[in-house]
Amino acid sequence: MSKVYNSQLQERVTQYIEQNGLSQAKAAPKMGVSQTALSQWRNSKYDNGNIEELESKLSEFFRLEDEKNTVIEKSLPFRNLQDYIPTSISEDVYKLIQYCHFEKGMVVVHGDAGIGKTKGAERYARENPTSTIYIQATPSSGTLNSILKLLARALRIPESRSKLDLMLDIRDKMESSNKVIIIDEAQHLKYAALEEIRTLSDPNTITGQTGTGIVLIGNTEVYDRMVGKQEARFAQQFSRIRMNRHYSTSRVTFQAMFLLS
Repeated sequence: MSKVYNSQLQERVTQYIEQNGLSQAKAAPKMGVSQTALSQWRNSKYDNGNIEELESKLSEFFRLEDEKNTVIEKSLPFRNLQDYIPTSISEDVYKLIQYCHFEKGMVVVHGDAGIGKTKGAERYARENPTSTIYIQATPSSGTLNSILKLLARALRIPESRSKLDLMLDIRDKMESSNKVIIIDEAQHLKYAALEEIRTLSDPNTITGQTGTGIVLIGNTEVYDRMVGKQEARFAQQFSRIRMNRHYSTSRVTFQAMFLLS
């Protein structure tokens, strides 16, 4: 029995490549698939691959693109404080992650425990499984070596390598991948781990590629450390924060910071 291909999705991929002036080699990583798989699928010759899985990834990519375009048209609520009224903390966190996914950079979500921050992050990861990397840090996994191994595992990169090799592989995998990294319980991250992760959000000045969206979620300790209330060396990381938002059990406090760096 011949395999069934989604012809409408194939046509949309072709239109996306043509409209954005991309080569197939550059379009494939943006869509989260390999160039070979994309080429074979577009020509209805993906005989040895999982068509349903590949088309699911492509459908998710275009759904995010559609949401991004809608958000741009309506203007993100975070850019106009007067027009934005949160309905719940978890939904608010969801939208903040979505903003970071689209706009890249580093975002810090912090505040009291048990008020919905994690729920919003889990929902985003659940609804965008192929374009979201969700990690929960612990006291034992907060070191640079441990967090790199967790990222490598999520990206299906061999973990038994040096920290330098792991970071280079992670950076290569993330660049142009259209993925967002969410690290929950980020207060457990040590300085070296935070500093290395921060670099993933920086754009590549050589290739012109944008950085990866990084969302750090935790108690207010992680934010206080990054703005230098405990350690002056965190000032460099603070200068990279695109936005931070604080939540408390009694009220929701909104702070938006757009720092050009």
